[in-house]
Amino acid sequence: MDLQAFRERFKSDSQLYNSNESEIKDALEEAELVVSVIEFGKLKERAVGLYAAHIIKVQKANPNGTAISNASSLSIAGQSASFSRSSKDTFYDQSIYGQRYLALKNSIPIDDKGTNPNSLGIGAFVI
Repeated sequence: MDLQAFRERFKSDSQLYNSNESEIKDALEEAELVVSVIEFGKLKERAVGLYAAHIIKVQKANPNGTAISNASSLSIAGQSASFSRSSKDTFYDQSIYGQRYLALKNSIPIDDKGTNPNSLGIGAFVI
């Protein structure tokens, strides 16, 4: 995905659309490194866009660079409940785009052999 395609895809989100070129390019570069065509297949470009959008939204929400945390407990009328999620899921919860990326990743079907059908099915090794 390039800068123009990113802006077109996310034109309804003014914060993303109006992000400076270097922010978008940096996020797209990171997303290209993280998102695998073997895992996402034909959905790779969509996943790259969502991942990059998530990175930008998290940066904009936290410009000073400190860690962001989600609630892990709730107390009402003297009763408390606690829960925990993996740190990876917590990261994706920080924006709607991260949640959509994770949902897309988790929706990739597994075939009857227990493998991702988007996989290229190529095995190789280097000696």
